[in-house]
Amino acid sequence: MKYRFIPAFTMLLAGLVCCIMSIVQGWDVTYSLIVLMIVLILFYIIGQIAAQVVGKVVAEHEAMVRAENERIRLEEEARRLAELQAEEEKKRQEKEGDEIEQEEDDV
Repeated sequence: MKYRFIPAFTMLLAGLVCCIMSIVQGWDVTYSLIVLMIVLILFYIIGQIAAQVVGKVVAEHEAMVRAENERIRLEEEARRLAELQAEEEKKRQEKEGDEIEQEEDDV
């Protein structure tokens, strides 16, 4: 939808160039209108193809960016989970160490 003006822009730009050329070259009106019609149709088709290509490239880029952001988010979550597990393991070891010291004191 963002690229709907690409075909019209290319068509009108080519039409402008064609009109300028027909005036400068002094072409007959009938001949210049036929050439103008062919140029407009041809460049409208070229513009449609260009709009499709641009839309596809942009969509692929956005999908790649989303996938990269998701990968970064998952890596961050995995890192946080590993840190939490390491903290829990450390606390568990400290608790076990305290229990061993308490048992040694009792004996």
